[in-house]
Amino acid sequence: MPAPVSPPRTLYDKIWDDHIVDVQGDGLALIYIDRHLVHEVTSPQAFEGLRNAGRPVRRPDCTLATVDHNVPTSSRKALTTVESFIAEPDSRAQCMALEENVKEFGVTYFGMKDRRQGIVHVIGPEQGFTLPGTTCVCGDSHTSTHGAFGSLAFGIGTSEVEHVLATQTLLQKKAKNMRISVDGQLGEGVTSKDVILYIIGIIGTAGGTGAVIEYAGSVFRGFSMEARMSVCNMSIEAGARAGMVAPDEVTFEYLKNRPLAPKGEAWETAVTYWKSLKSDEAAKFDSEIRIDAAEIIPTVTWGTSPQDVVPITGSVPDPSTFTDPVTKASAERSLKYMGLTPNTRMEDITVDKVFIGSCTNSRIEDLRSAAKVVLAAGPEAKVASNVVAMIVPGSGVIKQHAEVEGLDVIFKRAGFDWREAGCSMCLGMNPDQLSAGERCASTSNRNFEGRQGSGGRTHLVSPAMAAAAAMTGKLTDVRKLVGAAPHDSTSAKMKVVNARDFLTEEVVASPLPQSRQPIASDGSTTLPPSETPSSVEKFIVVKGLAAPLHIENVDTDMIIPKQFLKTLKRTGLKNALFYTLRKDPTTGAETDFVLNRKPYDAAKILVVTGKNFGCGSSREHAPWSLLDFGIRCVIAPSFADIFRNNCMQNGMLPVILPQEQCRELAEDAEQGLDLEVDLEKQEVRRPNGKASFSFETDTFRRHCLLNGLDDIGLTLQKDDSINSFEQRRSAVWPWLDGFGYKGSKIPVAPVSTRKPKKNDW
Repeated sequence: MPAPVSPPRTLYDKIWDDHIVDVQGDGLALIYIDRHLVHEVTSPQAFEGLRNAGRPVRRPDCTLATVDHNVPTSSRKALTTVESFIAEPDSRAQCMALEENVKEFGVTYFGMKDRRQGIVHVIGPEQGFTLPGTTCVCGDSHTSTHGAFGSLAFGIGTSEVEHVLATQTLLQKKAKNMRISVDGQLGEGVTSKDVILYIIGIIGTAGGTGAVIEYAGSVFRGFSMEARMSVCNMSIEAGARAGMVAPDEVTFEYLKNRPLAPKGEAWETAVTYWKSLKSDEAAKFDSEIRIDAAEIIPTVTWGTSPQDVVPITGSVPDPSTFTDPVTKASAERSLKYMGLTPNTRMEDITVDKVFIGSCTNSRIEDLRSAAKVVLAAGPEAKVASNVVAMIVPGSGVIKQHAEVEGLDVIFKRAGFDWREAGCSMCLGMNPDQLSAGERCASTSNRNFEGRQGSGGRTHLVSPAMAAAAAMTGKLTDVRKLVGAAPHDSTSAKMKVVNARDFLTEEVVASPLPQSRQPIASDGSTTLPPSETPSSVEKFIVVKGLAAPLHIENVDTDMIIPKQFLKTLKRTGLKNALFYTLRKDPTTGAETDFVLNRKPYDAAKILVVTGKNFGCGSSREHAPWSLLDFGIRCVIAPSFADIFRNNCMQNGMLPVILPQEQCRELAEDAEQGLDLEVDLEKQEVRRPNGKASFSFETDTFRRHCLLNGLDDIGLTLQKDDSINSFEQRRSAVWPWLDGFGYKGSKIPVAPVSTRKPKKNDW
């Protein structure tokens, strides 16, 4: 009898199926996490949770930590200690907390004195920690970057960071499959950044909600790994859970001989497996979009959402032409914030600052692309007199690489500020910030209000376009400056050096925990009782005043600005909620925003009439601030996936209702009437005998909320299943086990004895 033929599967299906530890009746799966990246902003509360519960980090060998968001990018020549170098107290506290936590729990760490330190989504691929076929998470929404390697990579909140540290698993509901294909030939001056901005402009910031996007077609096949990473990085800006590109020879060539990639026989075995990681020809996708590459030209944002894009040859749109009232109001708000008038030509907009960096565009190829534009402007060309321009490499390794290639000389000679590695002005949690009213051409990923500094105005562009803006003093079509496409990073004037020449450090084992029992030689851990008490408050029925909010695409930076993220606790964030809407940016006085007005300052429920509430970051601070204010439930037409999950991790209920019903509830709220949200019956009860509205919630999440259950405690009841999975994983994919785990060791890359020399120019 012939063996049954398995149905055709997508790339996402295959990786998902390979990582299932357990599946519940409602389809919620416990999946194993192969790679966990940790940074200083979203981890303090997670480590504190482990400490309070007496739990170890289950798999230190699969965990890698660095500091990036808070670190200054000024010269580190005088650096002796983090304590003395970082001036801002809260930033210093978060960085020092991570240093102490990695020592206490035994986690590999690239600190500020380590040249491998850098942006978390740069160092993972750079070191070969990111591998095809893996699941990869981090307390940062742009973890989607790692999907460029054929990895299922996504951002998580702090509660889930703690869950992964404790169990090496996550509870997840399988997403839908979406494929975006771009075929044809990209035109002159068009880069991967233009491609992803164009895609987001088509599908919107909620276009990928509930889905994992696979990028396919000849354009992505022709992209380098750096270009693929830039595209996958911004998948979250399209609302997707993750973005992926099937691994191929480009992927394998990039990873070969990197420090944490498999070596020798393990490499050959791994590549054989990786070659199977592609969507079957007959695989079904829930949605598909096809784009002709010839349609894309250099692209720039005009508003305060990544979907607010136009070609550089275009103009600022006129909100009066928009038909939807919420969309129209949002556009009017964006233009007011950006200081722009309708129909202004994009190329007439002057800039004050230029930022080239971030986890989107800080790799060596990005720097080469920008340098090529600078060279094209002429040997004596300087940054425009009205512009301050800065280059921030994504890691210390990239910085050294660029200096050996002489890129720093090109930039500094033209008047750019050449800086140390870090997130820098992408989100302005460090000293690199915009002042109120300053306009920036930025290679980062978000143009939210206040993202790069309170009152700062951001236009998202490619590195080539940013360099063009720096040299001309305004947003400029890069095609006017160069005669060859910037995505071709080589040039007759630029000698290229191999990245592997700079990956010379030997791989070492994670340090043993300083105050904990080390993991036993068989990989087992001593775990606390599964009934560990939970701090999550039960949610059964919440009755109270509802506050109406008529804004769409309410992002996490709007919910809680970045200056309030520098906390080591989950509480004390009440006054930070919607801070930029509740406070006048000039005087600091309270505005007429709804949550400042009585009786809404005591609201327990927030009713939002616009779609896609909670888009943006994976940080859990947004629901923490809502809870601190007293809001236990948010009702909206749709939510960003990560925000919705973060709410339920904290005893808070996100309710999805049709937009028309949300508008009716907002009318009730505007009359000062109470609403009643009943999770047990799954209905929203209205006042004055009006008909109730029904909603649906995941069975497991509903059960946890009703009973105030601890996810980690529940997962630890399945420890036998996790152990069994780990045994199979070690047998089938042994290259995923690190030093100190079941006697397994990662073969070390040969250490280069040749010192890179700076090129002559």
